[in-house]
Order: sequence, then structure tokens, then C-alpha cells
Amino acid sequence: MEGEGRLLAIPSGVDDFREIREGGYYFVDKSELVSDIVNDRSEVFLFTRPRRFGKSLNLSMIDAFFNLEYKGNKWFDGLKVNSHPEVEEHRNAYPVIRLCMKDLFVSRRDMFLPMFKGMLSRTFRPFEYLKTSDKVSESLRDLYLGKDPVYFEDARALDFIPALCQMLEQYHGVKPIVLIDEYDNPINNAFNKDTYDYVVGFIREFYSLTLKGNPHMSFAVVTGVMQIAKESIFSGLNNLAVDNIFSNNFDERYGFTEPEVKDLCTYYGHPEKFEEAKEWYDGYRFGNADIYNPWSLLTYIYNDFEPGTYWADTSGNDILETFLDGLDDSTYGDLVALGNGKTVSKQIYPSVSMRDVDGDLDAVYSVMAVTGYLNAVTEADDICSLSIPNRELYKVFYENVTRLLKMDVGVAMKRFLGSMERKDVPKMEESLFMLFSKNFFDILLRDEGDYQLILATIALGRGGRYDVGIEREAGNGRADIIMRRNDPRYPNIVVELKKSRSDDPEDLERMAEEGLRQIRTREYYRSLKGKTYLYGVCLQNKKAKVLFEELDL
Repeated sequence: MEGEGRLLAIPSGVDDFREIREGGYYFVDKSELVSDIVNDRSEVFLFTRPRRFGKSLNLSMIDAFFNLEYKGNKWFDGLKVNSHPEVEEHRNAYPVIRLCMKDLFVSRRDMFLPMFKGMLSRTFRPFEYLKTSDKVSESLRDLYLGKDPVYFEDARALDFIPALCQMLEQYHGVKPIVLIDEYDNPINNAFNKDTYDYVVGFIREFYSLTLKGNPHMSFAVVTGVMQIAKESIFSGLNNLAVDNIFSNNFDERYGFTEPEVKDLCTYYGHPEKFEEAKEWYDGYRFGNADIYNPWSLLTYIYNDFEPGTYWADTSGNDILETFLDGLDDSTYGDLVALGNGKTVSKQIYPSVSMRDVDGDLDAVYSVMAVTGYLNAVTEADDICSLSIPNRELYKVFYENVTRLLKMDVGVAMKRFLGSMERKDVPKMEESLFMLFSKNFFDILLRDEGDYQLILATIALGRGGRYDVGIEREAGNGRADIIMRRNDPRYPNIVVELKKSRSDDPEDLERMAEEGLRQIRTREYYRSLKGKTYLYGVCLQNKKAKVLFEELDL
């Protein structure tokens, strides 16, 4: 895939197929989704996956293949779909109506319909030619095209897409394809708002008219995060193909497979980074396929293979907060098990209602599975084995747990900080054990950087007393943690962390001494003034050894 001697760009955040193929971007080939759809022959396809798992890009690819507007394009040259000759008669042979529901976010009922009609107006723009065509019946033109859809009667908004399908069929002699991206977004956005019942009722009727009672449509492809069932969005719809995280037919078409990730790491010059990528972004099971998070993986490569919580940072983590807010003794035990790399068994329903989430933790587990916060593997019937999929999500759980859970972590933090300021080494060791033995996930404590992040986060709890720095350049190197005092009543504090991978207690003390010696020899305290405490800390699993030295600078 090397073009003209230079690497293709990383399509991080690019979800337009045409832009990727024309703009010199790396494309992970999912084009056989097109042949899957042609061979399946369903009337409506519903694909549900977590956010940013390739749904919009795949919908754009489907548009590019079927849309007659793009006849003669070369975007599919060299792609796998060309090995399926049965699809050729469908290539660029249909008018395509494409709706995107992602911007329908309103807090007031009187705002929803104007925004909805604005979305219809944008959808109609490619078909302005219908207004003056004699091929289209005059009655339809007068009723629907006499004005911009923004201005026509409210009732016309509900059946505008079926009418547009009929007009396109009259003009082109072929029934159009309807593509709907993020179909569930208006309902999810209205959850817990006064607009919820109105939005659900309106959207239900709109989808019913568009997808169920529409004889002028070839087929439709609908994408979303959740399969909303109890609101009856798709009730009574014949020939509906639902593909969710448990389905097998299209399991490799969303997200990256392991061979695809290996190819990416190798192409961008770091095949040795594959294991790190696997640790951070693998862990999902869709149908029979093991899947990596595509958004995080591409962002990881874009950021020079620096791991981070990229997917989680693209949106709020409200569903996780809902789970944590509803913890009882049973679910707290589940959280501890999940946090220590174990699985829990729960009844999971791929068809969920946002209404069920309020006060129902079983429904919350289902939503967490379908939205990508937990990996779900079917055990029997509706019972699934749930786990935190990868290190990125462990970080997200850790950050939310430390912020929201009412555990004794706050007490341990205060004891640890107080003992550091009082140079009480035994209490420091006791507090560290209390912190890491009861409150932090085993899987997060793999290297010095993990402990460093936790202790630095705790140190920030001292507010205005200190300017806290992590890996800050000091003296002849970079100190793990420097707490420069802002109040002369308190000491400056320098901490150098070590992690022992041995079970030998002597190794624990030896490495703590090595940390203290590193502070002295590299003079991490050089820019500090006044009373300064130096701490060499070694952590061995959840045990801690602390050595101390005091300076007056």
C-alpha cells in the first residue's frame, strides 16, 4: 500500500470513504461488506456496534459503491469486493438517500421538529433536479417540493422520505437505497429529558413510514449503537437483518482483526509494538471474531505509538457513572472481580431500552456490553461472561472508580499524604499497602509508570500546598514526582519510584535504596529551597518499602 515512495496517511477521525481513497490514506479493507449485503438480500439491515467502530465509514463505503452519482469511480480498485462478480450489476446503479441523525440533540420539544426538518432539507439537496422534472408526478412535486422541506407542513416531515423514494423511482426507473446513520441518537439524547416520550413517538412513526410501509425502496442500511426494542422502533418490520455484537454474519466488518493490526504496525515501521497494541486495544468479541478498537488503534499509531485512553476520551462515560452510582454489595463484588481481570456472568439483552437503565443494574450491564465498556461472550442462552476488554478500559474504570466510589481510598490517601509530610515512614508503607491491596486493580500495577500515575494523582489532592510534577526535568535527569511547596509550613518532597519483579524481600529494600541514591546522585532537588524530604520507594506487587532522607537547602 505504499504510494509514490511515501507512507499513506493515518485516517484517524476520517470517516468518508471517498476522502480516504482519494486523499492518500491507509484503508483497512472492509469492502466485502458490500458483497455480504448483496448476497443476503434482506430488506433492512440494522448494524449495531459501539461508537467509533467504523459504522459511519462503512456506510459511506456502501454509498460509494451503490450510488449512481459516483458512476465510473476508481475507489474500489484493488479491494476485496472485486473478487465477487455477483455484485457488478449493482455497482453505481441506484439513487441513494443518506440520512445522518447524529446532530439531533435538543433539550426542548419545540426545538426538535425544526432541527429534524433541517436534517431533511440537507438530505434533499443532492436531488434538487426533481423539482423541475416532468418524470416526477406533478402532485408529488407540489406537495413535497414546492418549498424547501424546512418550511413545509409538520405532517409532511414524517412521510417525506417515502415520497422522495417514490419520486426518485419515477425519475431513474429504479428504487433507491436508504442509508440511516446513528438512527438511535435522537432517542439516546432525549433520555432523562422532558422531550423523551415525544421524540420516541415521532421517531417511531418516521421509521415505520420510511422502512416498513415503503414500496419504493430497494433496501435500507441502518446503523446505531443500540438495538432499541421496547420503544417498538422496528416492530412489525418484515425481512429485518439485525447484526449486533453477538452476530456471526458480519462479525469482522466492524473493528480491526489481529492480522489487520499486525499489518498496520508493520506498515508504519514498528512491528514490535504489536503486543503493546494488543494489550491496550484488543479484547472485544463480535460474533466469532476477536476485534480491536479501530479508533484507539489508529490514534495510537498517529501519536507515534504512544498508548492512551483515546476512545474513552471521545465522549462522556455516563453509562459507567450510572453503574457506579448504583453499586450495592453484590455489584461492588462484581466490580472488584472485573477490576482484577476476572469475569462475571450476567443475563445480557442486545435489545435494550434506555428507560430500563434507570434503577435497573441488569439493564446497565447490557448497555455497557453493547456500548463497548465490557466485552461479552455468550455462555448459554442470554447468559454472558463479561470482562473489561483491555488496558484502555481498565484505565477508564480506574479513573471513574477513584472519583465516584465511596470506599476507604480517601482515608488511605489522606494518611499517605500526611505521613509523607511528617516523614512517618512506617505509616507511609502501611498507607501504600492499604491503597494498593484494597482499592486498585491488579492489572493496572504492571510497571513504575502505573504506580507513578496513581501516587501523583493522590498528591494532587493536596491542592494549593504543592506544585506537583510528574517526570519533571530536575538536576541531571527527570524525577518521578516532585512536590514543590507553595506554603513554607510544609516540606518540599521528591519521590523516586522503583518496581521489584522479584519476591525477594531484600530486593525490595535494595531497590528503595537505589531510588534514594538516584535522587542524590542526579540532584533532583537542585532547584528547591528550604526543608526537603527525599523518598526512595520500591513497590513489590502491593508491598512497599520506603527509605527517607532530609535536606535543608
